[in-house]
Amino acid sequence: MDKEQIKEKVLRWQPLAEQYFKENQNVFVKTLNDNIYFGTIVLVGETKFCIDIYSPEQRKGKREYIDWLNVKDFNKVKEKEGK
Repeated sequence: MDKEQIKEKVLRWQPLAEQYFKENQNVFVKTLNDNIYFGTIVLVGETKFCIDIYSPEQRKGKREYIDWLNVKDFNKVKEKEGK
């Protein structure tokens, strides 16, 4: 992935992260090394964001700082139907 593609993704995901933070939405994050996180955003910065993790089990209850440059996929967690 070249620098322009990375910059484009960061510029797209950062405002989304700010919106999800304000709405207290759960998010899904996948990093370049294929680590997966489900959690709630607690801080959005220029170079990284902070997430309180509720899944997967080995990271549950932890708070992680993730660099925007390491993000491969970022999205809001979809609610299950019937809830």
